[in-house]
Amino acid sequence: METIVVRLAKWKMHRFLSNHPEIAKSLPPAAVFTPSSLVTFMENHKSVYIKGNTLHTGKGIIKAWRVPNGYQYIRVSGKAHYSPSAIDLYQEIKKTNPNQMFIIQKAIDLATINGRPYDIRVMMMRDGVRRWQYAGMVAKVHGPGSVISNVRRGGGYVTTVEHALAQSKFDKARIESIKEQLISLSKKIIHYSESYPFFSFQSGIDLAVDKLGKVWIIEVNLHNPSHALFYNLTDKTHYQRIRRLYIDYRKHNKRLL
Repeated sequence: METIVVRLAKWKMHRFLSNHPEIAKSLPPAAVFTPSSLVTFMENHKSVYIKGNTLHTGKGIIKAWRVPNGYQYIRVSGKAHYSPSAIDLYQEIKKTNPNQMFIIQKAIDLATINGRPYDIRVMMMRDGVRRWQYAGMVAKVHGPGSVISNVRRGGGYVTTVEHALAQSKFDKARIESIKEQLISLSKKIIHYSESYPFFSFQSGIDLAVDKLGKVWIIEVNLHNPSHALFYNLTDKTHYQRIRRLYIDYRKHNKRLL
């Protein structure tokens, strides 16, 4: 019997989402991490992310990019390391976790706050009668020198989506339009997730906005998404709604997985 970790593996979820055209257009290009895919992605994209297929919460994520005489990469945060060739870079990454399958993904040129990128967590929750509801969204800002948005692991912070987008120089009308897109895309994702082989009653969908305002899918978390991100906002409106929906679901339903 498949474990939860295997059922929620990144590559399996990516392939599932890729089957739905409404969603696929918002997925960054991705592939299984091999020597040949590394070379191809490095030739076609300015930078890439390399992630463990069954690792979550930002663990071990690597950002890599070309430099004149080879490649540089950062694992989670800190100083950049150097590799003289693609095969050397591949071997350096694989030896950190030899039994782990990795995926490679185009790095999106994310919108920033004071030079620090951020992505956006959208919470979708089932209510007491199992209907999915939009519960709230929050911006997760990368920590100094970090290539991930996971607040605990990367040393970043949370802020409201409105503040983040305003700091990225989007005007009020564009901010409202982007928020509508974030919610609409999340609803589509959660609609199609009903046919994914995993039961979920709360989902944290990680989306991102690039510097031109296009919305992208980063990761879909169907299991045990953090409520604490929303508690850390000064305005507790989203957190209170999440907790109400959570309590309502648990009160009327026994099924958790």
